[in-house]
Formats: sequence, structure tokens, C-alpha cells
Amino acid sequence: MIKAAILTMSDKGAVGERSDASGPALEKWLAEHEVTTLKYKMIPDDIATIYATLKEWCDSGRFDLILTTGGTGVSPRDVTPDATEQVLDRIIPGFGEAMRMRSLEKTPNAIISRAVAGIRGKTLIINLPGSPKGAMENLEAVWPAIPHAVAKIQGDPSECATPSHISAAAVSQGKAVAFVAKSGTGKTTLLEKVITELKGRGYRVGAIKHGSHTFDIDHPDKDSYRMTAAGADTMLISSTEKLAMVKKHDVSPPIGELIAAYFGDVDIILSEGFKKSDLPKIEVHRKEWNETLLCRGGKNDPSLIAVVSDEPLELDVPVFDLNDATGIAGFIIEKFLSLPLS
Repeated sequence: MIKAAILTMSDKGAVGERSDASGPALEKWLAEHEVTTLKYKMIPDDIATIYATLKEWCDSGRFDLILTTGGTGVSPRDVTPDATEQVLDRIIPGFGEAMRMRSLEKTPNAIISRAVAGIRGKTLIINLPGSPKGAMENLEAVWPAIPHAVAKIQGDPSECATPSHISAAAVSQGKAVAFVAKSGTGKTTLLEKVITELKGRGYRVGAIKHGSHTFDIDHPDKDSYRMTAAGADTMLISSTEKLAMVKKHDVSPPIGELIAAYFGDVDIILSEGFKKSDLPKIEVHRKEWNETLLCRGGKNDPSLIAVVSDEPLELDVPVFDLNDATGIAGFIIEKFLSLPLS
């Protein structure tokens, strides 16, 4: 069971002029998710006090998770992220990005949040907003990744293998691969062949296409199209064979959030695009389209794991022939699916 602590920042609350609603709400939420809160404290918005408290709590070895609430904005006394960054050994930027993305669904002011998260020793620290509603929404946005992150921080050597509640962090660290290339290189055709190979060997495959432009997947004469055109923010059509969803948003969600939300029932996810993500990448290369690689040369992308090319290349990663879908599928299985199927 995860052992947690909650630290609330409030100048007025620390001197008894304001009660704290966020801390108790978080403690109740954690209890409902089988997390024990061992310590709760309210302190002023003072960078030295915040730093000293976080350092003491982390170094005590008592807590797997510390949630802070308050002081994440841009007011002069909002210094929680500044103090937290001084305490951390390693920052995990994805938490802050996911929380801001969730908050942007509610308010454009979310972009001024400076909340950070990261690791000190064996403790995960996450900054949350000061309002109870904001704190809860942000925690819910990242919670699917927290148990896995805590386990890994504590030294869990197990693979990110199975379950139906698979988290964004677990998938992105081992069960998703991005095929990247310049437009026209043939990556969609290659993906079709690789998917066919993987399905033929009994694996459940998910696929994500990154679209850089607006698109429609429905037809104007269909009822579902008419409902979306009328202004429905989310429209889902379901039959005995399949379902499809159209969901409007202002900003494309992070790839990890999409994976966590929609791909918990597959063994491997193959994405087309997302070259700026941290996913493991296989670059598709054609000499006539691009003399240099996207992930090598001018930019050395550490997430590159293989290249598929129509010409011989000497690289620090495996190189497959453009027509070798069987070999590419075998490489993916060996690297990501070596555990028995669930």
C-alpha cells in the first residue's frame, strides 16, 4: 500500500485565518483509493519553509508519495514549484503537462500553472493547485500513472506487462512504438504489413494516427454526423460489431493520455507519427525523400530503436529493409512482447 503525506501551502491558513479544504479532500480521495495518509501539515508560502519540510519528509523514508497543494501560480507568494525543484533529484515533466492539459478543458488560465513533479530519493512529489476542485481534477488526471511510478521508484524490477488498468506510464515505457518519417515515405503501408504480421501471431494490436490537420471520419448523410455538426462535444456510435467516438477538443491530448484512456486491452500499440514524443521510435527512411534521418545526424534522438530503409545504413541501432515486415514484427515482439500473452 502506498504511504502518502499532504502538505498545504497557505499564509492565512498557517496562522489560523483560513481553513484548508484541499488537504482533507485529498486525504479522503486517497483513502478511497487505498492509500494511507501518514502526515498532513499546513505551512506558509515561504520557499525556505517549503524546501525544509519537503526535504525532511523525503529523507525520513516514511513516504512513497507527497502531494502539495497551493502556491502553483504566478503570484509573488506562489513559490511551491520553486521550492520543489530545489528539493528534487529528478523532474518528471509528464505529470505537470498532463495536469495542465486536464485543467485546460476547464479554463484557459491553466497555462499559468507552474506545477512540477519529480523524485527525491524514493519519494514521488507532485504539486497540485490550491482549490479543492482543481487539486482533485489534477490528481485524477495523473493517478493512473502514480502506482506504477511509485513501484518503479521503490525498485520494482517487473515488466510493465499486463493488466486491464494499464497506465500511460507503463505503456509508454514498454508497450508502444512510434513509426516516424517524412510524409510520403510509406510508413502507413509498412504499418499495415506489420499489424498483419503481429495479428497473425496472436497479438492484440492498437494503432494511433497523428493527424496534423482537421479531419472527419463520418459522412454528412449519417445521423452521427448530424449530431456532431449540431454541436455535440462527444458523440459515440455503437453496434454489435464495433464502436466509434468523435470527441472535440481545443488541444490534442498527450500520447500517454490517449494510450491510458483507450488502449488498456491490447498487447502493443503502434503509432504513426508523434515524432516529438518520448515513445520508442522506428524511423522509416527513403533515400529519394530524405537524405538524412530525422532521429540521427542533426538531431540525435535517444528514443530511436531501429530504422527501416531502402538503402544500407551504418547506425547505432538495427536497420531493416523496407520490405521486411516479418523481421520488423519479430524485432518488436523480441523487444516488447517477450513475456507470455495475458
